[in-house]
This record gives sequence, structure tokens and C-alpha cells, in this order.
Amino acid sequence: MMKHLDLAFAVAAFITVIFIAALLWMTGVLREVLLVSVSPILTTIGVFIAHRLNEKAKNPKLRIVQWGVHESSKYSARVFAEVENKAGREVARDARATITIKKIANNREVYLDSADLVDVEQSREYGVLVSLDNPRVEGEPIPWMIPEVPYQSRGLHNLPLKHIANIGPGQRNRATVLEVMCIRESQGERSYYLVVFSEYGTEKEEVPSGVRPRIVRCVLKPNVYRFYLRISADKAYPVHGIIEVDTLKPEIRCLKPKQRPISVMDLEPADRSKLFGGGVVYPVGP
Repeated sequence: MMKHLDLAFAVAAFITVIFIAALLWMTGVLREVLLVSVSPILTTIGVFIAHRLNEKAKNPKLRIVQWGVHESSKYSARVFAEVENKAGREVARDARATITIKKIANNREVYLDSADLVDVEQSREYGVLVSLDNPRVEGEPIPWMIPEVPYQSRGLHNLPLKHIANIGPGQRNRATVLEVMCIRESQGERSYYLVVFSEYGTEKEEVPSGVRPRIVRCVLKPNVYRFYLRISADKAYPVHGIIEVDTLKPEIRCLKPKQRPISVMDLEPADRSKLFGGGVVYPVGP
């Protein structure tokens, strides 16, 4: 309803003016003056309503079609949100996807704690962008599978940013949220870690030192986390999605849009060196 507040006020004003004019007309008082004064007001409001209706019919309209999982290797699965711009609309320009992460503890949402994050010294292949002292992920950009190359700008170490895209009418793109990695612990048990992507994409990138780390937002230890997704674009109303990733089950619960839970039980456990170890520690974050 808030999306159409301006139209609702305009329609209400239009009806009110007509109602008052009708009452005055029936009294027969100053009809000529009434016509002269009311006509411009009704015309102005009517033109505004027609303009806004036409604009709303053309503006891009985004929706999250579904949550999906792609097995990027036998040890890991990539979670994405498939986003569509409605057919017949304008191009959704400068589309951005951002996430906010909360941990679920005692059935309550709480902020992330430093104990929830795998730090840079443990995670040697990853440059971590979230501060370990105050680890919050609120409204942070994540990459598109098909970023808009002409709009690419550069960030840390002159690396290309991949969190901006244009989505044509009737077309779809995928926002890559995270990767679930299955790791074999020293006791032989399986653990599931979450690699949360940053605006630098999902690939390893060359940096001045010659090291090729994966620039990620953070790596989360096994627990239950809730991810809030927000998709916005120029002239489009933002759309929202929510998933809950339970790495203890392990299961991905799709809360909005609602769909059946996704299990990642079929992943094979990798040696811990796949996630922690090898190479030089390279702290990419500030």
C-alpha cells in the first residue's frame, strides 16, 4: 500500500473536489465561478494521476523467482537468488543485491560475534572483508553471476566490482549469496562452513603481491544463520528475500519467497586444507 501512497492521495483529492463541487452546484450558488475554479484543479489532478499510472506501468518490476543451489564442486554448493524483471517494463538499471546476516541463538536473532567467523590466519585462501573485532554484515553488496561490464568500477587493490547489473524486461539474473563447504574435521566428523561472497565476485583475483586469494565478506563457522536479501534498481521498488541456513542439520530453509527446504547432505567432506591451509596469509581486509 505504501508504494501507491501518492496515487491514493491524488485519487482521494480528486474525489473530494468533485464531491464538494457537486454540493455547491446543487445549492446553485455562483455556478460560473465554481466551474472556472474547479476545472483547473480537476485537470491538474487528473493529469498527475494519468502520468503516475503510465509511469508505474513502465517502471521495472523486480521479483525473486526462486532460491537455487548449484554444486560448484563435490565439496561445496553455491546458493543464489534468481531475480526477474517483469516483461514489458523498462530495463532495471544499476540493480544491486545486498545482504544482512543474523545468527539464530535460543530462537532469537542476534548480531554476529567474532567467535562465529573464521579469521584470516585460519582461512589462508581468503581475504576477509568483515572486521573480526566488530563483525556485522548489514546491507553489504554481493555479486551477480552476470555483472554489467560497462558499469564496472574498481575497488580494493584495483579489483573489479561485480555487484551491479542491468536486468532487461523479461530477463533474469542470479545474485550469488554464499557457498556451503563440507569439511572433514580431525575427529572424522563432517562440518559445514559458509563462505559469504563480497562485491568482488566468486573467483580468485590477482593482487599486487602475486597471491590469488578469494576476496570474500567472511567465512562463518557451523551454526544457524538468517540471511536477509534486498534487491533494488533505478525506478524499481526494492524486493526482499529471506533464507535460513542451518549448518548443523544441514539444511537451507527458504522463508521468502517460500519454497521447500534444500538439503546439502550429499556434499562430500573435503580435507581441512581445502578451507584452512596452504599458501601465504594475505589479509585483504582493512
